[in-house]
Amino acid sequence: MSYEPPAFDPSRRWPHKRLRLLEAKVEYLLDEVSQLRSLVRHLAAEKMQSLPLVQQTRDSFDYQWRKLPEGHQMLSNAAFKAGAPAEVARFTDLPQEWFKGKKVLDAGCGQGRWSYALAELGVARLHSVDISTGGVARTREVTAKFGDRVEVHQKNLLEDLGFEPDFDLVWCFGVLHHTGDTYRGFRNVQKLVKPGGYLFLMLYTEPRPDRPDDYAYYHEMFEMRCRLRNLPFEEKVRRIEERYGPELLHGYFDAISPDINDLYRWDEIVHWLLSAGFTDVKRTMDEPNHYVVARRKE
Repeated sequence: MSYEPPAFDPSRRWPHKRLRLLEAKVEYLLDEVSQLRSLVRHLAAEKMQSLPLVQQTRDSFDYQWRKLPEGHQMLSNAAFKAGAPAEVARFTDLPQEWFKGKKVLDAGCGQGRWSYALAELGVARLHSVDISTGGVARTREVTAKFGDRVEVHQKNLLEDLGFEPDFDLVWCFGVLHHTGDTYRGFRNVQKLVKPGGYLFLMLYTEPRPDRPDDYAYYHEMFEMRCRLRNLPFEEKVRRIEERYGPELLHGYFDAISPDINDLYRWDEIVHWLLSAGFTDVKRTMDEPNHYVVARRKE
C-alpha cells in the first residue's frame, strides 16, 4: 500500500495565521523576483541592445526632447529655472560655492535643464552628452549664453565616452535605467570621476515593501505602457495629457512611453559604488527614487 500525506491546508491548521502566511509567501516571491531580475539583466544586457525596445526607447526620448520642450519641471517654467541651481546643490548635498571653477560631466543631458543649472552655478568647464540629436540640439540652445564653458556632444553612455578621468563631478540624472544595460553605463561614467571627485546618480527604485502606493503606481505605469505601447507618439501625448494634465505631461511621458524603465534596489547601487572604489555613499533625498552621491577615494 502506498501512503500519501494529507494536503497541507493552513486554513485548517492555523486559521488565525492564514493572512500572515499569504503575506509571507508574497514577500518571499517578491524577493526571489528581485534577485532573478537583477541577474537576468546582467546576463541579457548584450542581447538587449539588438532588441526593438532599445531603439523604441531612444526614439521616444528623441521625440520628447524635440516636441515637448515645456513642462512644470523644465526650463520653460520660470520658477523651476530660477531654482534649478539650488536643486543641483540639494541633490548632490554640496554647497553652491563648491561648483565654482569645477569640471563637470552631465552624462545624459536630455534637453539641458541640469546643464543649464550647472553652468549657472559657475562651473569652469561643462561637458554635456546625450545620445539624442534632439536633446543635443536643445541643450546647445539653452546653454548658448555660457559660451565655450559648455561643450555639448552626441555620445552613447554604453560606449567609451572619450574623456579623461579628471571630472570633479559626474552628474547622471534619470538616464541609466533607460539604456537596457544600466551597469555598463554606470561603469562608463563612474571611471571618469577623478580621485576625490563625486558621482551623482538618480535611478528608479523598486517599490518600497512598506508602501502600498508604490506598488499601485508601478502597476498603473505598466498598465498605461501596455495600453499605449503601439500608438504613435503624438497619440500617446494626447492620452497622457488627457489623463494627468499638461503640467505633469513630461514626467508621465518619461515613465510611460519608453519601453525600458528598469528599477533597482538600494543595496545593488551601493554595491556597485563600493566595488568601483567610491566611499561616503549617501542618499540625499527622501524620495521614492534613488538620489545618491558618492566620493571616489583619493
